[in-house]
Order: sequence, then structure tokens, then C-alpha cells
Amino acid sequence: MKRLPTKPSWLPMSLHLAHGLVAGGVGYMLGYAAVIYMHAEPGSARASIAVVAAFALAVFEVAFFVYLVLRRRRMKRLWAEAAVLIKAEKWDAARFTLLELLRYPEYRLAPQPVLFALGSCAEARGDDREAMVLYRRCGEFPAALRAMGLLQLERGLNDSAAEALRKLVARRPEDTFSVVLLAMALFRGGNQGAAQKVLERALEKRPKSEMLKVNLSRVMNGEEPMFELEPGPKS
Repeated sequence: MKRLPTKPSWLPMSLHLAHGLVAGGVGYMLGYAAVIYMHAEPGSARASIAVVAAFALAVFEVAFFVYLVLRRRRMKRLWAEAAVLIKAEKWDAARFTLLELLRYPEYRLAPQPVLFALGSCAEARGDDREAMVLYRRCGEFPAALRAMGLLQLERGLNDSAAEALRKLVARRPEDTFSVVLLAMALFRGGNQGAAQKVLERALEKRPKSEMLKVNLSRVMNGEEPMFELEPGPKS
């Protein structure tokens, strides 16, 4: 099971900024109403209107704050429910729960985390075509690029897998697993020289990586990269 990614946070920050502006407006209106009702024009219609408007703004401010708290809790609850359903391998139920998240502006404008999770569910159900479409809709979302590369490798689409994994390595050059995946895709696609260069460049940055050393040696000997290192001799 692929781990669910965290939700984006830039839009909630915008909502909190809007809440701060509303709170500032409420404070100003309350101060204005107090001055006009108690000092400038006590008992006048204008003063009464100012007091009513200030009270209405205060109610709106409280309601807006409650709305922000409740919507944030609901999004967290939906992610938690989706994680539980995915762990239980209830893919259809998880799909419906994830689709509810797309109703929120955060995920309509930045849907990559939800689309990735939906793609994971589709892949687990055996619907590779839908999973691939959903992963592609994620753009250059790292988790989706890796999932897409793995899926394409399994289907023998080595060139397409290499294209996705190149993008992933460009974004996550420190990810040894992705580097080895890219080398594997290139090797399977008949491009042994490119696979060797990918591993050599990665080894220059991480010269102590045993996985990179072993796989570079394997590629130079005409063998496919692998992820499990052979155990050393027992002392």
C-alpha cells in the first residue's frame, strides 16, 4: 500500500489571512459603534444602525471561525478514513471517500494528492488503465511519477517508464531507489550506456552508497540492476 500524501496547505493559509482581515474589520466596526453610540450621537438612529451592524459582523466572524475549524477537521477525518479503508483493501469505499475531498477548493485547485491516492486504489483493483490516467493527471507530483514508472516497468513500457523516472530523478536526485529504477528502465530498454551514466552521476554525489556501487558493477558487467544487495560473508 502506498502511503497517503499530506494535503496542500497554501489555500488554508489564504483562508486564515481572510479570517484575520474579517477580524480586523469587526474590531474596527465595534470601536466605531461604541464611539458613535456612547459619545457622538447617543440614542440616534445612526448609532443604533452602527451597533446592529457591528453585532452582525461579530456573529459572522464567530461563524467564519467555526467554519474554518470544522472544514479542517472534516478534511483530516476524510484522509484518515481513506487511509483506514486502503489499509483494509476496501478500494471502492476509499475511492468514494477520496472523491469527497475534491469538493474542497484546496483539492480542486491542487488535486495531485487525491489523484495519486485514487490512482493507487485503481491500481490495487487491477485497473491499470485508470491508474495510469490518474497518475498522469498528477503532473510532476513525485509519488505519482514513481508509481507511473513502476507500473510502466511492470507492463514492459521501458521507454515511457524511463521518461517518467527521469523527471522524478530530476526532482529528487538524492533518492537512490528512483535512480536505480531509472537505470533499470534504461537497461531494459537496451540503453546500457545511459544506465551506466545515470549510476555514475549518482555515485559521484553519494560515493558511499553500496546500492549504487553494486548496481554500477552489475551494469558494467551487462547485468540488470537490482534492489536487494547480496549478503556479505559471515565472520
